[in-house]
Amino acid sequence: MDRLLEICARLWQFLRDLVTVLRPCRFSALVVAAGAALLLSAQGVEFTVRLPSESLAKTAWFDACVFLWAFQSWYWARLLLDLTFGDRDAPLAHPRAARLKKMIVHAPRVVAAGSYLVAAAACAFAGTWLIGAVLALEGALFYVFLVLRKTLVNSFAAGASGWRRSLLLRSDGDPRSLRSLPRLSIAILGVTLACEVGLTVWACVDAVGFGWTFGAAAVPFLGFSMLVPVGSLLVLWSSEGGGKRLGETSTLPDTRRGYPVITLLLLVAVAWSFFPALDNHALRILPAAEKRGAPKLEEALDRWRGQAPQRQDGTANLVVVATAGGGLRAAYWTATVLGAVQDQARDFRRQLFAISGVSGGSLGAAVFATLAGDAGMYERGGRCGGPEIITGPYECNGQAVLSRDFLAPPVAALLFPDLMQRFFPVGFPDRAKALEQSWERAWSEARFPDDTWRDRGFRALWAEAPYVPALLLNSTHVETGKRVIASNLDIAGSAAVFRDAYDLYALLPPGAEIRASTAAHTSARFTYVSPAGTLADGTHLVDGGYFENFGAVTAREALKGAIDRLGKGIRPIAVLISNDPELDEQDLPSREAKAPRAGKSEAAGAEVLSPLRALLHTRDARGLLAASELRAVAEQSGGLYFQFRLCKEKGEADPALGWVLSRESEDRMRRQLRSEACGNAAQMRSLLEALRGG
Repeated sequence: MDRLLEICARLWQFLRDLVTVLRPCRFSALVVAAGAALLLSAQGVEFTVRLPSESLAKTAWFDACVFLWAFQSWYWARLLLDLTFGDRDAPLAHPRAARLKKMIVHAPRVVAAGSYLVAAAACAFAGTWLIGAVLALEGALFYVFLVLRKTLVNSFAAGASGWRRSLLLRSDGDPRSLRSLPRLSIAILGVTLACEVGLTVWACVDAVGFGWTFGAAAVPFLGFSMLVPVGSLLVLWSSEGGGKRLGETSTLPDTRRGYPVITLLLLVAVAWSFFPALDNHALRILPAAEKRGAPKLEEALDRWRGQAPQRQDGTANLVVVATAGGGLRAAYWTATVLGAVQDQARDFRRQLFAISGVSGGSLGAAVFATLAGDAGMYERGGRCGGPEIITGPYECNGQAVLSRDFLAPPVAALLFPDLMQRFFPVGFPDRAKALEQSWERAWSEARFPDDTWRDRGFRALWAEAPYVPALLLNSTHVETGKRVIASNLDIAGSAAVFRDAYDLYALLPPGAEIRASTAAHTSARFTYVSPAGTLADGTHLVDGGYFENFGAVTAREALKGAIDRLGKGIRPIAVLISNDPELDEQDLPSREAKAPRAGKSEAAGAEVLSPLRALLHTRDARGLLAASELRAVAEQSGGLYFQFRLCKEKGEADPALGWVLSRESEDRMRRQLRSEACGNAAQMRSLLEALRGG
């Protein structure tokens, strides 16, 4: 027992010494810890999934930003420790002086190595092993350089005078004063602060250009490297210096004096959150937009019937699509499926009445609807997909718009202007604006007109084209938990069909219009890449998947309303587009009732986490139930039901859920649409036969 108590006492002494050393440089260590928590999470590894297929310039930026983070972590940790404890070569009067000196010497090196370790691990988890190995080697070499640095500096400046000495060595005087720093260190301070200002201004003015210049892989590391100096300066300014007697023969600076910087920052951020007027997440309103009316569901059905092609028996196929959420994966998959159908059945868009989308599915639906309203699509389009998979113009152009890095711009805005808004609430642009602007600029990147989404209102699309399928983009109202639907239809005037749902336009200022990007984003505001959107009355919108992740409830209501209105004059066709590889054939709706399959046990932390897990899994369960009801409505009325899904492939990682996709994921989705393994090829053949009059 005495031996155990002695071990515990020694361990406690070690921890106290470690805290004493880390307290001055705590911001460097905390940013590394926060970076590890973010980048090594399931969503964090998505930052680097696209890196192997990026340009050499993007790879170089990534490597440079990782080095910059490691360097800043080391530099500011070294600087604050030197300013706190003084000359490392001077004797230290303390019972554990040898251990403390070793900690003071090695702590900044370990923090720098931790930065490289986080980057290498993130690459390894994302499957980019080669880049991860290169980073690990660079980190080891950087650590060796830091170990040899003082020897190299002393060798270079030995016996020197003038600029060589002042550049690398401290001047005479108090070693705890900034005035004694070498000129090189002062230059690094100045360059760092200038970069802070320049990068912040750039991210505020053009977060999309900022993000696309550096790329999704580099942006978080660049952001972390800029956070370290700011936080470290605040720690430095908060310190009052002085000394504290630690024993009869020992004196060390009291690193606990001063005000608690990090705690105060958190309190300031929390305090500002109680003032709604300081919120910068209001929905973007299109200035000077032309007010356009919206038809009720019944009017839209009559217009659809007037242009729909007739089958031989005098009826018309009325298609309603429900497309599930899932970030850019869902958007790309939705545009791929709908585009491929349109390319092979030219009358598909005239038979398609409405698309009900959630989250990324809403973005893909909005892209397809925009393409469907372009009369010159076939003249504008081309073929892509490589020699093995040839795609038509609708599929190709939808993929071209969505094959962009939509993660870097909002992350750039999050780490620079949006973060500053939490402490200086003066109207900095938020990450929601950056994400929407990246969608708008993707059209010009795909060689479409610059104003395709940038300058036109959402509802203008239906006024300028002969016929465009209706969009029903579902989001969730935070304060009530109910659906909010952004649509070209008058949802409020069709309340008998869309029950207990809000019309987004009824929640906007009178006469206000929004862009298509904003309409899609109201459905795709999933925490925390996108913030909750603030409405005019101060209430909030979040991702539609919180209510139901398939869009099937709204799709079923639209299909049922069409059946009630048009009766025997139509053959209803329901199409479900799911994108979760974890859902297999047994999960999705079938003609026969069956028991749900048993889920995987989640025993870890069950006492605390079970309620949260149940809430998260319930949204998927509600979606599957709604999909089953959608199928039942279609088939009980003599109609048809089709479903397209992604499935797992042995040895392949699932496509990312965030706002960036690897080239391999894009190729995989094109391939799986034509694959017999997932059943998509058979579903496509059957759907095309039905659309062509079968």
